[in-house]
Amino acid sequence: MKSLYRIIVIILCFIPILSCLKETPLDAEFEPQVFIYGYLINNTDNIKITIQKTVPVNNTALDPINDASVFLYTEDSDGTVRLVTDDFQVSEGVYLSTDAVIGLIGNKYWIEVILADGTTYESVHEPLKEPVQIKTISKVNGYPRVIFSDPGNETNFYQVHFSFYNNGSLISEVFELSNDVLFNGNENAFIETLTSGGDILTVSLLNLNFHTYEYYVAAHEQYENQVDFGDPETTEPFLIFSKPPINLIGNIRNTTTDRKALGFFGVFSFSYQEISF
Repeated sequence: MKSLYRIIVIILCFIPILSCLKETPLDAEFEPQVFIYGYLINNTDNIKITIQKTVPVNNTALDPINDASVFLYTEDSDGTVRLVTDDFQVSEGVYLSTDAVIGLIGNKYWIEVILADGTTYESVHEPLKEPVQIKTISKVNGYPRVIFSDPGNETNFYQVHFSFYNNGSLISEVFELSNDVLFNGNENAFIETLTSGGDILTVSLLNLNFHTYEYYVAAHEQYENQVDFGDPETTEPFLIFSKPPINLIGNIRNTTTDRKALGFFGVFSFSYQEISF
């Protein structure tokens, strides 16, 4: 009876709040922002950079920017700066380098984007770190665990991408984020997930820079807070206090206005392994 009484009291407490809620039109003028997204990895690959303008929440169409100039730069350990490429083909706001780029471990990389009106954006100069190799993948209590040797001479930030397949078809994907605060320098460090299934598991272990890690943390948090909670008639009342969507600010700065911009250009290495269960 105490549990039932407690539930009734909670519901009664929310009635005044819910009764005060009403739909209010959004009269504020929408101001589009430029969003830039791309990355460079330790594999030889073409660089893909997406440049779009944000749109109102009730608009599902994209607003691509197709007339920007994109430059990819690198700096080696001696401090020598050179242009890697400025030759990109563009389609619907997606800029793809004409030639594949070889990422050199230890070099710093960044992009510069110049819009048609002269507005300039530049990403943080980030190093391409040595990939952290996966030692083994095991199952603990039925769930996969990735074991690796964490470098002890620096702070590392990781994202692990688990992909579960059954009979050749992808059935689920999970992304786990972690820093090495609890296992710095551990030769048998591990990151695990509480998802399982299928007969084949592929794992990518990404060694991230700090700004990219922060961006992914914010993106994952936003996803978790904005998932579909189902029918509004059955949604729990406390969900009205969940966090609203946030603008994902990463490592790109509008150098014309000296303000942070939306999106990021990630520079990271990864290792990969596949296992059958």
